[in-house]
Amino acid sequence: MILTSIVAASALNAAVVGQTGENYCHLTWDKQCCPVPGCDVGIAPGILTICNEKPDAAEFMWQLVDVSGMGLQFMPASGIAAPGNTPTGVVEPCIDIPFTVICPPNFPLGGVADYQAIVTKISTGETFTCFGNVRNVSDWKIDTTGDPVIDVPMPRPGDVATPVRANLTVSNIGSSGKDGVTIFAVPMGGFDVMPSQLFIPPTPPGTQFAVDSFFDICYGQNSRGVIPGQSMMGDVLLEIDTTGDGLPDTVIGSLTVRALPPSSAPCPGDLNGDGVVDTADLGILLGAFGTLCP
Repeated sequence: MILTSIVAASALNAAVVGQTGENYCHLTWDKQCCPVPGCDVGIAPGILTICNEKPDAAEFMWQLVDVSGMGLQFMPASGIAAPGNTPTGVVEPCIDIPFTVICPPNFPLGGVADYQAIVTKISTGETFTCFGNVRNVSDWKIDTTGDPVIDVPMPRPGDVATPVRANLTVSNIGSSGKDGVTIFAVPMGGFDVMPSQLFIPPTPPGTQFAVDSFFDICYGQNSRGVIPGQSMMGDVLLEIDTTGDGLPDTVIGSLTVRALPPSSAPCPGDLNGDGVVDTADLGILLGAFGTLCP
């Protein structure tokens, strides 16, 4: 079966992030606001990830802004972050900032609202942005269990990628429930997902289904352009088929995924994990010479 994606072009641009070697941010892409039956308030969880891939330490100011004109609010709406940074990947250079999107009371069923994060490096004034959105889905709701950002290991050259399981809770909040539904997983960025489809059996309204609701996510075997020792962000968009025709009707949510570099060197002396023992490794050794180890 051919998996047909119905993601808008703007969603593709926002969902794929692979800007290694630079400061960048990533926003939770498709999350469900919930002013629908079964939900008390119209809110959606979000994660802003700020990554400092440069060797210099830095602090960043960030602000969330509604760009949809629908009156989205955020809690918190701004702040200051200082992600740990290193050019070698020894310390993960990204920081995850949780927030809540508060949707307007007139948010229409099936509506989609975009928002933006504006991040500024305090010392230089350098500014970069990323985008996310929320949508109001009337029948089915998907929640992830566990960490909001799924970390998957980045394999060394020649190694087999190790999958990480993402567990889902699927709730029927407005459908008749007489027929099952199929959820499609569409990886955006350098990731692979198995299985690509997940069938949810008939589920009565007001109940949840969590048994065997999962996808295994791993670093893509065909990924390119990633510098060893640096992280990579991406998304897995979740689409749903409610009509039974085998094709997804709409995006219903997303999973935020981060590939982490190997935690140890592939060979003795390779301190930055790039597969070569050279002057870069010597510089790391000299920089740490004489320091006390914990």
